[in-house]
Amino acid sequence: MAGKGKKIEAVAYIRTSSAANVGADKDSEKRQRAAIEGYAKRAGFVLIDEFNDAAVSGADTIEIRPGFAALLDRIEDNGVRTVIVEDASRFARELVMQELGILALIKRGVRVLTANGDDLTDSSDPSRKMMRQIAGSFRRVRKGQARCKTQGSARTQTAHDWQV
Repeated sequence: MAGKGKKIEAVAYIRTSSAANVGADKDSEKRQRAAIEGYAKRAGFVLIDEFNDAAVSGADTIEIRPGFAALLDRIEDNGVRTVIVEDASRFARELVMQELGILALIKRGVRVLTANGDDLTDSSDPSRKMMRQIAGSFRRVRKGQARCKTQGSARTQTAHDWQV
């Protein structure tokens, strides 16, 4: 976090997974932006840019996300070293994509913070890294369960559901 009176520059990353949640009358982007802006203000960051991947699945690789690619280009060009997301699921829903994205940012010396202050890039303590990965696994399970419910299926997840 920023020291007293000194603001650290950061960028926002917003991802909306479904085209059905994209548009002026939808709340996903607005909700994410409000959470990110609120955290930035409380923690002493100044948001200098925002990157958005609308209708991009959290399972999509980071390399094919246009907003994330633009974010990486901006980071390379301007020295910003903090990205703020609403929560880890907005960064990535799939554990493998989460970890690949985090590693790509760690290699660039970038921190990813959530709107509740979690540092997704903090791997200084093996237990923090483990908890981030466990939380990512739980997000994947919840997504699979929600998909089963929306498909009207009471079946449980199979090994096929876990393939990456």
